[in-house]
Amino acid sequence: MLEAKKLNYRYGFKIGKEKDDFEIRDASLLIEPGYVSCLLGKNGAGKTTLLSLLYGMLWPRTGEILWNGTPLTKRNLTAFRREVAYAGESWCIDGLTVKQNVETLSIFYPSFDKKYFENLMHLAGAEGCMEKLVDTLSAGERVKTELSFLLARRPKLLLLDEPLANIDPVFKLDVLELLQKTVAENETGILISTHLVDEISDMVDYVHVMENGSIVESGSRFEVLGEEGGLRDVFAK
Repeated sequence: MLEAKKLNYRYGFKIGKEKDDFEIRDASLLIEPGYVSCLLGKNGAGKTTLLSLLYGMLWPRTGEILWNGTPLTKRNLTAFRREVAYAGESWCIDGLTVKQNVETLSIFYPSFDKKYFENLMHLAGAEGCMEKLVDTLSAGERVKTELSFLLARRPKLLLLDEPLANIDPVFKLDVLELLQKTVAENETGILISTHLVDEISDMVDYVHVMENGSIVESGSRFEVLGEEGGLRDVFAK
């Protein structure tokens, strides 16, 4: 179980001659095993920054992150990342084939299941990618290959940063089927960030709405999206 308690983080950035600041303010959420949660927000709402905090790529000024009740620190970060996978940073080495990447990188994850990886690639219709150089893969092939590798690590929690962006509807269905299979078989907890309301499917259990660096609403899919679980525009409130 991953729990974030009142996370605060701030950074400044400069565009041309103009300087701006951005803050994550008092962000709290809970991700439990066996459930799919969605971090929903417009572009620029702070979703990627929050995921970076949850994965230990950034560290909050105040607040804490708990993994199964234990505070996340730089000392236990490596052990944490053996159990938690993050799709949003590059998982592979360009210039190598998918097969070569798997052979090279899987040794770092004792729980990696090669047979399960092959099964996932088959389910995703991506078996033909094994001998391809990763930098020649299409956007859809890259997403399905990355997810198959991460899921084959048998993580207890999977963080996904806009996994369905820039891929066609057929590939989206394949990706969602992979995620559903993982939750059902392995009791994996999943947090998906997205800015598109219509990407949320019936597989989502909980929704956290993010605006301007703050989580402004949290609850079950039915509580946030309506009694019928419809995909209404939560930003139109």
